[in-house]
Amino acid sequence: MSAFSALFSTHEFLLIGHRGAAGLDTENTLPSFQLALDFGCVAVELDVQHGANATTQWVMHDSTVNRTTNGQGRVKDLTDAELQNLSCSNGAAVPRLNDVLDLVQRQSQILNKNIGVNVELKGPMTAPAVADTLQRYPRLPILVSSFDHSELRRFREIDPHTDVAPLFHAWQDGITDIAKDLSACCINLSSRIITRTRCQHIRQSGLPILAYTVNSKRTATRLQRMGVDGVFTDRPDRLV
Repeated sequence: MSAFSALFSTHEFLLIGHRGAAGLDTENTLPSFQLALDFGCVAVELDVQHGANATTQWVMHDSTVNRTTNGQGRVKDLTDAELQNLSCSNGAAVPRLNDVLDLVQRQSQILNKNIGVNVELKGPMTAPAVADTLQRYPRLPILVSSFDHSELRRFREIDPHTDVAPLFHAWQDGITDIAKDLSACCINLSSRIITRTRCQHIRQSGLPILAYTVNSKRTATRLQRMGVDGVFTDRPDRLV
C-alpha cells in the first residue's frame, strides 16, 4: 500500500489542491480536481459525508447543498437518489468518494507518478464507510483527516495502516500528544495559528506540518521558511 507520508520524502514542499482548485472551479467537483492536477498539485483534498441512506460517501463540504448546487436541504437528510440528481454551479454532478479516487488513480497511471488524496471526514460515523472504500485503492497515497478527533480515532481503530492527520483551527496544548495518540503521520494546521516557535515545537516531535488554506506565493514562502512542509491551496495556479 502506498503511504501518503512517503510524499514528504520525495517532494521538498507539498502543494495540495484544496477541494480541488476551489478558487478556479466549483469546489469538490471532478472538473475542479482535474484542474488541480493539471496545475501539478502533488495531492488533492476533499470532504466526505453521507446522506440519509448512509451507504454512499458524497464529496461535499457544507452541511447543506444550498451554496454549491441547485438544490436545498441538509446533506444528511437527502437520499442518494436526490444527491445524485443535483447539479453543482459548474454543471457537474456531486461526486462520490470513489469517483474522485478513480479520477486520481487514472491520472496517476497516465502521468506515471504518485498523486495523493487527503480525505477529510466531515460527518459523524463517516469513518467505517470511508475505511471500507479506501481498501479498494491500495496504490493511492491516502491521508485521512478530521477536526473531529473522535471520528478520526474511530477510523484508526478500523484501519491501523492508512495515514491520518488531526486538523486544528486553533492552537491548544497537547497537539503533538493528540497526533501521537492517533499514530498520525503529520499535523494539519490553520495557517493563521502558525508561528516559528510552534513549528519548532511540532517538528521536534518528528511530525511534518501541512497548512491550510494558503492562496498567495508570499505566504507559502514565509510558511516554508518557518518549517511548514506543504500547503492546501484554492489557487494552485499562483503557487505552482
